[in-house]
Amino acid sequence: MEFFTLLYIEYALRGIDIETYLILPDYEACQIAIRDNEDMPLYFNADSDVNMYCVRTDTLSRSIKPMLRPTTDKSS
Repeated sequence: MEFFTLLYIEYALRGIDIETYLILPDYEACQIAIRDNEDMPLYFNADSDVNMYCVRTDTLSRSIKPMLRPTTDKSS
């Protein structure tokens, strides 16, 4: 089973602290997003570093689909 993961982003812009979350389908997607955005301070024109980390949730994003039982023809 897979659970939603939040990408937490924290930075300062002109002295104002900004915090935001992005909802991603799983922890791996969150890790990829962090690696792909290592130069985020340049995009945001942040005053200093941009802190990013993943927060796991207990909310299912995808569950295992049960398999149907095979049917047997009892009339034969």
